[in-house]
Amino acid sequence: MNLEFAKSLDKARDSVTEVRRVVSSHNYPGDKRTLLVTGLLAAMTQYHQSVLQLTKSGAVASSYALTRAIVRDMRYGLWLISCATNEQVLQLEKDSEFPLSIPEMTREIEAAYRADPFFQNLKDRWGARLNRYSLTGVVQLGRWDGNASSGLHFDDEEMRDVVTIATLCIVVLAAKFLAGHKYPADSEQIEALAGGYASSAS
Repeated sequence: MNLEFAKSLDKARDSVTEVRRVVSSHNYPGDKRTLLVTGLLAAMTQYHQSVLQLTKSGAVASSYALTRAIVRDMRYGLWLISCATNEQVLQLEKDSEFPLSIPEMTREIEAAYRADPFFQNLKDRWGARLNRYSLTGVVQLGRWDGNASSGLHFDDEEMRDVVTIATLCIVVLAAKFLAGHKYPADSEQIEALAGGYASSAS
């Protein structure tokens, strides 16, 4: 691991630490929607800690799996914030399953944030990578560089993108959560964290 990559991991850690600090500085209502989103954010930040640890230890495939979970939970959270009806939220409590497929949920989220410049900017910069890390199992394996003798190979750029995607998912969800609870200044502060991550090369 080179020095530049090590610094990028520290930057991702610091970004999520700042997200946690800002989000935890407020009290929120105890309705089901809010509890679900705060629960998703808590899980995502724990996953993120593990992504960093696994990446540092060389267990990159495992960090990919956790990043897919972070991407999924971001979508769940954005849908709860921007799209879900009260009836759908209550139904979640009964069924413990989301009523829409991921593609259906994604279409609703993108429609809800079509006029949001922050969301659209991140989508333009990172949408292709986000979709890539949404892939599961053997489909994802087919995208990696590997051979029969040495197995899977991950370069620093690829690993940096994984960590960046995991970080930006938390930033996006936290910013929209804060905005929804009428903390616009804090939402903008969290959104500003995303500006420090350059666009992916592919």
